[in-house]
Amino acid sequence: MFEQLDHIALAVPDLDKAIDNWKELTGAMLSHREFVESQNTHVAFLSLAGFRIELIAPGGPESTVAKYLEKRGPGLHHIALKCADGQSALNELAEKGARLINETLRPGAEQTMVGFVHPASLGGVLVEIVEHP
Repeated sequence: MFEQLDHIALAVPDLDKAIDNWKELTGAMLSHREFVESQNTHVAFLSLAGFRIELIAPGGPESTVAKYLEKRGPGLHHIALKCADGQSALNELAEKGARLINETLRPGAEQTMVGFVHPASLGGVLVEIVEHP
């Protein structure tokens, strides 16, 4: 069902500061940046040691990331699993008893389609299912 770990996402209050901090301290390189309207978030992908880190910041106070930061503070937000058919993966997870946040895929960053699995289903970790174009 899954091909590989796609990225780890960190919730941050200030995207520019977080990008600068990661670049300065770890040598990470900024590979992509955009506003994801469907999620009301600003995102940046960093490349580091052959891996991708996504920094996500709220697009406004009503953003789910803003609420996340208010409740939990900055830090690990989710892990993302890459798959060829995201909708089939969501369906299979639901059939196995996983609680889904999204029953159907929605637009994500980098022209992907994404869906989320509730943290209660996977040991307290929010998991994003990612289908690349």
